[in-house]
Amino acid sequence: MAKELTYDPGHIKDVGSELWRSLSQALGEKVTKNNLHGVLKRTRPPQQPIINLGEAIDVSQFYGRTTELETLSQWIVRDRARVVTLLGMGGMGKTALSVKLAEQLQVEFEYVIWRSLRHAPVFGDKLTDCIKILSHQQVTTLPADPHEQITCLIEYLRKSRCLLILDNFDTLLQQGNQAGCYREGYESYGELLWRLGETQHQSCVLITSREKPAEIAALEGDCLPVRTLALSGLEVAAGQTILTLKGLSGTEDETRHLVECYRGNPLALKIAATSIRDLHEGNIARFFE
Repeated sequence: MAKELTYDPGHIKDVGSELWRSLSQALGEKVTKNNLHGVLKRTRPPQQPIINLGEAIDVSQFYGRTTELETLSQWIVRDRARVVTLLGMGGMGKTALSVKLAEQLQVEFEYVIWRSLRHAPVFGDKLTDCIKILSHQQVTTLPADPHEQITCLIEYLRKSRCLLILDNFDTLLQQGNQAGCYREGYESYGELLWRLGETQHQSCVLITSREKPAEIAALEGDCLPVRTLALSGLEVAAGQTILTLKGLSGTEDETRHLVECYRGNPLALKIAATSIRDLHEGNIARFFE
């Protein structure tokens, strides 16, 4: 430094010594040229996670599912699951649960991305969308080969701790006898799941689906990094809360019976409650009559 800047070497040493003293006072520990990098790394303020929930629904009114949230949190945070499937019939609240989970776990991740696959997006388009976020818009074009696209995504999932949620995965699957198989042109999503489950990385990809993809069925296990949570109906208390918010009136037995009639399916309960309110003035007893 002295040669490059034409300073006296003694002056450089004096200035350097003063720098270490100032840094030591500011950072609260002894700083030298040997430990400077480590001290700065330890004392830098934690980065705020980058949250991009796209068109996620509003879950400010969210009831029940305490056990499910605890289970999913344990799998993702403590057990470091790489792929998690949230499985359940339509109307069970898979989407709402996935959004609520994203909100609760955002402090555990550097990136949280929620995306819907409801309209069966082209594979390359969806991966480009995600990688733009993970690369801070530095990467806007991916290789044409889907295998290389997946490799690119996995590299980002290794570099940073990310939570990627893909909602409505079942829209990519064939209907009918070929359970868990993909519609023509969407097979790359299957390779994505397989490689995410098989490859070491520090992130988690959660999908919601009415049907279990074949790759998940092959890779999942209670003590493996690929797991599935089957979503059943709401507990009675949460179902009764929905009925109350919808303006229905009835005894505890009547509301319990109504929740049980629809097996705790939140969407079915909301539709039924609307009909009861419109046709029976919100009186559950009249509805049963």
